[in-house]
Amino acid sequence: MMNYTEELWDNLGTHIVEKNTFLNLDPTEREGAMEIGFYIHNWDCFMNHYQSYFWSSFHEDLKIAISTLGWTEDMWAENAMTSPDSEGKMWVDLSAEEKAAATRLCYFSEIWDAEPIATWYDYDEGKTMALPGKGPVPKDIDLGIFADTGYVGQAPGEVGIAEYSSSNAEEAKKSSSCRVVVSSFVAVFSMALSLFV
Repeated sequence: MMNYTEELWDNLGTHIVEKNTFLNLDPTEREGAMEIGFYIHNWDCFMNHYQSYFWSSFHEDLKIAISTLGWTEDMWAENAMTSPDSEGKMWVDLSAEEKAAATRLCYFSEIWDAEPIATWYDYDEGKTMALPGKGPVPKDIDLGIFADTGYVGQAPGEVGIAEYSSSNAEEAKKSSSCRVVVSSFVAVFSMALSLFV
């Protein structure tokens, strides 16, 4: 229904369908996306990374994220021919602030570095090797850039749940997981993989 091939599926960001927001998918594509567990928030963040949004539609934490990565409103414009230096960096070369910005846009190292899914997803076991597990947010990710937005303290990549407020950010930091991909994303991959197996 979404016209994926094995190559397009295994290499995120290569299928034209991922260039659209969830609401801009044609009805058949949207139905296919919903059948494997996608909805507006997790599609627009994990599959599109908000690339199809207009600058004016970004709320505070998303605007901070894209600005931290070096984007300006002019660069973000559809006809812009330039991109920030961060676009040419590997994950390991991003600053702690840039990594925080990238995680807010639902990237993690394997996706940012464009590694094929087959290198970090174990199809036989049905689980990802990209998740770092439970624990505090890694020291090389500085969520402090979101301190004024209420997003601070939220585990990287969280989508579709209530945001933490500044008043409970410290408590949230203590209890948050450093899972870079939300469980719904893992569930989506698991469901999608079962369709292909």
